[in-house]
Amino acid sequence: MRIQRFALLGVIGFIIAIGVLSSSFYKIERVGMLRYLSEGINQGMFRLEEDIQKSLQQNRFENMQTLLDQASSIDRAMATLSLSLDSKTIAVSSSRSLVGKPIKEEYLPLSQISEGLIEGEHLHYSSELSYFSGAIKKRAILLVDLNEGFIFERLNYIAMFYGLALFLFLGIAALAVLGTVRRLIIQPLERITLRAQNHNGAQEPHLIEELSILDETLCNSFRLMQTQQTDLKEALDESLYLDGILRTVADINQLLITSKNVEELLKLSCQRLAEHPGYELCHIGLKEGNSLVLRAHSADPTGYLYPKMKVALDGALNDPAIRAIRENTAIVIEHLEHESSLESWRFIAEKGQYGSMISLPLISAIDASPIGAMTLYAKRLEGFEPKEISMLEELAGDIGFAIRSFTQREQLHYHLTTDPITDLPNRFSLVDALRKNSLCGLAIINIDRFSDINEVYGVAIGDAILSGYGHWLRLKLISHENITLYKMGGDEYAIVATHCSDLNAFVQFLEELIIITQKESFVIDEIEIVLTITVGVSRASERVLEDATAALNQAKRHRHSLELFSTHAKREQENNIAWYKRIKEAIEESRVVPYFQPIVDNGSGKIIKYEALMRIIDRDGTIVSPYLFLEIAKKTKLYPELTKIMIDKVVQIFKYSALPVSLNLSTQDLTNPGLADYLEQTIHENGVGKLMIFEILESEGIENYSNVSEFVDRFKSIGCRFAIDDFGSGYSNFDHLLKLNIDTLKIDGSLIKNLPHDRNAQIFVKHICDFAHEMGIDVVAEFVANEEIYHQVKAIGIDASQGYYFYEPSAVLIVEKG
Repeated sequence: MRIQRFALLGVIGFIIAIGVLSSSFYKIERVGMLRYLSEGINQGMFRLEEDIQKSLQQNRFENMQTLLDQASSIDRAMATLSLSLDSKTIAVSSSRSLVGKPIKEEYLPLSQISEGLIEGEHLHYSSELSYFSGAIKKRAILLVDLNEGFIFERLNYIAMFYGLALFLFLGIAALAVLGTVRRLIIQPLERITLRAQNHNGAQEPHLIEELSILDETLCNSFRLMQTQQTDLKEALDESLYLDGILRTVADINQLLITSKNVEELLKLSCQRLAEHPGYELCHIGLKEGNSLVLRAHSADPTGYLYPKMKVALDGALNDPAIRAIRENTAIVIEHLEHESSLESWRFIAEKGQYGSMISLPLISAIDASPIGAMTLYAKRLEGFEPKEISMLEELAGDIGFAIRSFTQREQLHYHLTTDPITDLPNRFSLVDALRKNSLCGLAIINIDRFSDINEVYGVAIGDAILSGYGHWLRLKLISHENITLYKMGGDEYAIVATHCSDLNAFVQFLEELIIITQKESFVIDEIEIVLTITVGVSRASERVLEDATAALNQAKRHRHSLELFSTHAKREQENNIAWYKRIKEAIEESRVVPYFQPIVDNGSGKIIKYEALMRIIDRDGTIVSPYLFLEIAKKTKLYPELTKIMIDKVVQIFKYSALPVSLNLSTQDLTNPGLADYLEQTIHENGVGKLMIFEILESEGIENYSNVSEFVDRFKSIGCRFAIDDFGSGYSNFDHLLKLNIDTLKIDGSLIKNLPHDRNAQIFVKHICDFAHEMGIDVVAEFVANEEIYHQVKAIGIDASQGYYFYEPSAVLIVEKG
């Protein structure tokens, strides 16, 4: 509220207070005067009563009129005096017109005259007299009618005069006080307020010391507020600028997720950074040998930058990007117009009229050497804020980490999809191609008696033969656009024919290939080796790979060089029927039993868990491996029964064990709701949730991730753990590791057995192990058959081993050695 308004309200309030006070004084004065008048009337009436009483006792009635006239004329307050002798009619009255008239009932007792006048302004009162006429006592009533005009009008005038006089006196006093207060307090406060509104920091002296102190305090406060306002504006500008950088960093972090490859990531990152209002040009270079190679840049108005532009790491030592890599820290250069360097970065700054620049090292991991540098140019001269540099350093680290992730992903994809010996697409690539492409035929080529080559000449020569023959096949297929070569596991190759109308032409080509292979000799370390091959061919179908494999097996059995899959596969069906009967009998006669192979910790050498392996005991006591019957069982309704038998027997053996046990489950098991319910009920009834590890057979491939993931989550909730078995066997899919919440990864023996002599296998297994460990997954090596393999496994960092070097599978739990 303004001071003027406050003062006006104060005056109004004071006037109201004076009015209330004057009115109260008026009322008090009026009441006092009425009390005084009533007492005078009481005294006059008392004397008149005495005179009338004497006259009545002396029977001098003629004196009554005189007494009443005298009394009414003396006291102006009494308008009329009357006397009644019979209490009904007026006998004598100072007003002759009232004589003989009846008495009205409006008269109050004279004793109530004071209250009657003050409270009700009543004008009619009576007083009872008693006298003796002889010996008889009589009663008379003296009536008095008061003069209303005299009593109230005059008294009101007098009381009002006193109240008005008091009002005027107090009003004049109030105005005098108000004037003094306005001059000493209000006007100084108005000037102080006006200076506050105008932000005027000049102060002035005041008569009242407190106002001077207030004025000085306000002036100092305004000066401080102006300083703080300036600081806040600068802080806000800085905050908005840094917020823009933070948004840019957030956008680029999103690119780290959405980019498909390194080139796309670097290109989009440069473009996004250059879009930030504070930056003008961005380029990113990566180390390649002894050079820093430009891999991406934003729009370059200077026209100087070009793709694959190189700067020698040991040449331009003053180049900020080279310094950032060499010193592993951010390099900031301000006021570029003062730089006299003739190097490329100075030329770009001069042509683009940039004022400052920063180069930041791209670091892919903690304590790792920089893999490149990111450089930003800005128009401003004063360089980059510390917080800004900190955010850019974090961004450069994120980009470096993303580049490393892309590189590792590419390496893993290479090892996943490429055979390390021949550098040909592997079985995984073949399966993927069969799923995506339309084909007319598939051929699987097997090198005859290749195991003899390995045994006679050694694995190194064998690998060289595989590589040499793969290279030879690739050359033979260059002119055939519709034929693609793949490397299967071991000593097998696959040839896929697409977009052909006649399978006979494909078969004829394969027959020619068999002939020219026999005529070719391969010389390795001065050893000449001639190869022969066996080929299985299948027409396009949903089971083309299985059919081609079956055709190859038929060719092997029949000792044919080439076999085309046909109805002759009925023999295999008959064999499958025979196996079905054997499996059913084994189930009915309880000859399906678990064997247990320990898994050993590579650090302590102690058994940490077991794997339960299914076996069938034939009636003659022969132990039958699941490799002979399991695939056949999966094609029948017997397979779920086999799984239930294994569950029951394994749980009964391990319900009181201190060590866990792993049990193999196929994708058919994982997607069987009835089996899942039965398994969960069995686990709950026996309390073995924390002892059960389920191995998912990776070699079968997983298509329905949602069902499998649901199964994993369901049993993890009751304490079970999960492992991927046979990883790296040819169908390896890292989606299993990324999409499924597994605990253990078991690397397939086909990779483990080659570790001592195969550098590519070592690299691949090492990448798998590192990748798994980064995801918190334990790694187990399968088929550890000898000490040499075991030492390689330990050197790579694999957590545990399983194989004949430690223990063979046994029908009873094996007690640790020593």
